[in-house]
Formats: sequence, structure tokens, C-alpha cells
Amino acid sequence: MREVQQKIDTMILHLGGYWRPLSGLARLLEEVGEVGGALRKDAQDELKEELLDVLVISTCLANQYAIALQQPEAEVGETKERLYFQIVEEAGEVARILNAYEGDKKLKRNRQGQSLQHHIEQLQRAVLSLGAIHHLNLFDSLFALIEEKSARDFGRFDHTPDPITESSVRAYQTHQSGRYWGGIPVKSFERFDRYIEREQHIERFYRIAGIEGLDGFVIQQKRDGLILPATLPVQEGFITTFEQYGPETFLVIRPDK
Repeated sequence: MREVQQKIDTMILHLGGYWRPLSGLARLLEEVGEVGGALRKDAQDELKEELLDVLVISTCLANQYAIALQQPEAEVGETKERLYFQIVEEAGEVARILNAYEGDKKLKRNRQGQSLQHHIEQLQRAVLSLGAIHHLNLFDSLFALIEEKSARDFGRFDHTPDPITESSVRAYQTHQSGRYWGGIPVKSFERFDRYIEREQHIERFYRIAGIEGLDGFVIQQKRDGLILPATLPVQEGFITTFEQYGPETFLVIRPDK
């Protein structure tokens, strides 16, 4: 599954970048509806296409929260109707969580085992199981779809800044593995408080990190970069560390576990 996530990440960057999470959610729900339409019409080729789209978009959402998905195993003994109901149910749970993370729903700490990762994995398991009933080898087709889209449609999507694609986190993860988001580039001699005002994702990180298990928020420091106060004003429950890797310096905000 790690290879699938990496290939989809490369494809999405080739196409222009990730959508905003709520936009990605809208696309996911659209494709779930189209799966239902293909089932109602008994359109096999259309069903395969829509199931693949659900796999791709749900994996994109997982990537945006630095989730390492587990390889789903197809279930046996379920009917196609019950599997479709499960797809709808799990897509609804993904919507509930993302509305709390990114929308205006009140954020509540998830019940044990009810993280975004859990529901995306359950959704993908139901998708693969439904494909198996229809004798569709979705994983083989998924790799072919990724290769096809990666070979064309360059820049198809408008670029949307995302904390999983910032150069800071990509550079940091050449030195450390884990579940990290990254901050936008620092301006020369920029005060830390001004940087935090410009950075649109740090507040999201504070809300989500403890629930989804994010390891840190990475800011790449330049030689003429941030002007830092004696005490960094980070939210209660978080700490800061400085890490040096050769010529590269990173300021990392971490949950105080």
C-alpha cells in the first residue's frame, strides 16, 4: 500500500497538486454516488472506473493527513448491496470527521479506533470486496490508471498549497521518517509572529495532531530566516525543537506527549 500511496502522490503533484480536503471530500462523495449509479445500471466497465476513482480520491485524503494505510483484504460472504451500503456509511464517517477538522462541525475527540485512517481503510476494503464480487482486479487496474494519468494531463488541477507538499516537509523527510506537515517558505528576516500569521495550516495542525497522531509541524529555517523570540509562542500541549542536518536547520513543533 505504501507503493500505491507514493505513486498517487507523484501523480497528483504531476497533475498540479492536492485539492483542499473538503473539495476532495466532495469529489469522494460524488464518486460514491456514481458507483451506485453503475450498480443500478449493471454497467460493469463504468463500475470499475468509479471504484478506481474512489480508491484514488480516498488515498489522496489519507496522504494529506500523512496516514500510512494498511493493505486492505477483500471480504468474502457479503452481498454487493451490503458492500455498497458499507461504502456509503464509511464515506459518511469520513465526511463527519473532515467536517470537524476543516469545516464548522464541533470537533470532538474520536472514539478509540474511529480515526480518519480507520474509516478510509474500511471504505477501501469494501471497495475491493465489491470489485471482487464483479471479478475486477482493482489493484492491477489502479497501477495502470496511475501510469496513464501520470503520462498526460500535466498541470490539470490548479495548485493549492498543502502542508503535505511544502518543500520544508519534503526536505525534512529525507532525514526523518514519520507523519509530518510542513510550513510555507520563510521570508528573509521574518518575525516569528508574522510568519505564524501568514501560515494557514498551523492552527489546523494544533486541532488535528493529537487525534490523528501527527508527529510534528516542520518549518525550514534559513540563515537569514526567522527572527525568533526568547520563548516561542506555541499552543499549550506542544513543544518546539531545533534539528540540524548538515547545512539544513528545521524548527519542529511537536505534541508534548
